[in-house]
Amino acid sequence: MCLLLESIQLRDGSFYNVEYHERRMAASLNRLFQFNSEVQLKDRLQSQNYPTAGLYKCRIIYDSNSFEVEFIPYRPATLQSLRIVESNSIEYEHKYANRVEIEKLLEKRDGCDDVIIAKNGLVTDSSFANILFKQDNCWYTPLKPLLRGTKRSELLDKGLIKEKEIPLQDVTQYESIKLINAMRGFEQEEIDVSNIVF
Repeated sequence: MCLLLESIQLRDGSFYNVEYHERRMAASLNRLFQFNSEVQLKDRLQSQNYPTAGLYKCRIIYDSNSFEVEFIPYRPATLQSLRIVESNSIEYEHKYANRVEIEKLLEKRDGCDDVIIAKNGLVTDSSFANILFKQDNCWYTPLKPLLRGTKRSELLDKGLIKEKEIPLQDVTQYESIKLINAMRGFEQEEIDVSNIVF
C-alpha cells in the first residue's frame, strides 16, 4: 500500500490553497485506491490543534484508510545553483511519501543547491518544486512536469504563467527561473539561468 503526501502552507492560522490540495488528494485516492468519497480536507484541518502564529508546513501523510498531520516550522531555503540531472524512468504523477527515486537524483547535485530533472530530453521539475522560466517578461512552466503542483495549478488558473514544452537544449534561451510549490509562491526571487550547471 503506497502512502501519499500533501504539504499545505499554514500562515498565521490560515491554510492556503486548500481547494487545490483537496482536489489533488481526491484524484489520487480515486486513481490509486478507487476511493470515491469526499475528502473534506477543510473540515479535517480545522479539527486539528494547529499553530495560529508563524509560518508552518502542514504535512499530511495519508491513504484511503489513514490521515496523519504534523506542523513543521518553515524557513524557505536560499537557492542559488542547480544542476541538470536526467532520468527517463522516473515517475511521480502522484505525490508519494516515498521519494527514493528523487532523493537518488538529488545526490547527484555535486555541490549545487538543487537539481533540475530532465526526462526524455525535456525539463520537468526540481527535486521539490515546479519550475518557472522567464522569457521576455512572460513566465512558462514545463508542459510535462513530474507532479502537477497546487501552486502551479493556481498560477495557471490565474493566467500568470503558461505551459510550454521546454527541451533541455533550450534552457539557456531563458533569462531566469523560479522554483514554486505550496510553500514558495510567485514572489520567490529569480535565479539567473547562468547558475544552472549542465
